[in-house]
Amino acid sequence: MSDKNVLLEISDGVAKITIDNAKKRNPLNVPTVGELIEAFETAQNDDKVLVIVLTGAGDRAFCAGGDLKAGKDGGPFTGDISQPGHFVIRLFTLMETCNKPIIGRINGHAMGGGAGLVCACDIAVMSNTARIATPEVKIGLFPMMIMPQMMRVIPRRRLLEMYITGEPWSAEQALEYGIVNYVTEPDALDAKVAELTDLITARSPSAVRLGKYSYHAMQDMTIEQQFRFAETMLPRIATTEDAREGFSAFLEKRAPEWTGR
Repeated sequence: MSDKNVLLEISDGVAKITIDNAKKRNPLNVPTVGELIEAFETAQNDDKVLVIVLTGAGDRAFCAGGDLKAGKDGGPFTGDISQPGHFVIRLFTLMETCNKPIIGRINGHAMGGGAGLVCACDIAVMSNTARIATPEVKIGLFPMMIMPQMMRVIPRRRLLEMYITGEPWSAEQALEYGIVNYVTEPDALDAKVAELTDLITARSPSAVRLGKYSYHAMQDMTIEQQFRFAETMLPRIATTEDAREGFSAFLEKRAPEWTGR
């Protein structure tokens, strides 16, 4: 029996990463985050992987956030101070710079760091029985480490309300506030995720990869810098093997055969 807290399954171009500690509601601690980093690095470096799905085991929780019971050596407020970044920051930075699209399969409640993981995904599909919250203020803390990711996704007033009240939001509210893309019945969650992975794996890997890179690179630029960057990236994308194949397939009225180059 494996003692791992994270499972990685790769099949048909899809890497599924599962936080596998359902009994404790899939919390984050030093070992778990380390395994998540390893799983994302493996998926990112595998040319056969075209899209990544992040989820939690069971149906109660996607991720309960920081493991407050992990003790002084494994809790969310620990880390090797000789390293340049907190272990959670290293995970979120990796997700931000990952060259593969990340779909969040939000199977249950997303609390604290779990809410941060939802916002770190490129696309999110949420069960209508799930809730999302940042309850840190209820124990005298504040969600510092996940704030950068969440500020990029959630409008200012909504986010501040979430942070300073600590109250949970329903899946429908998460959809309304732009935190997730889709809300489904629990038994329809996998079908919706599969629909999205099927669409993405049918697209040009090089276009998706360079497009995602460009999107994140331009986020903090001025509009003038964005236009200049876009001007340099367009010919780079247009001269890939996939672009040439795409044009040929369009003219010949056939399905393209992507190489990812």
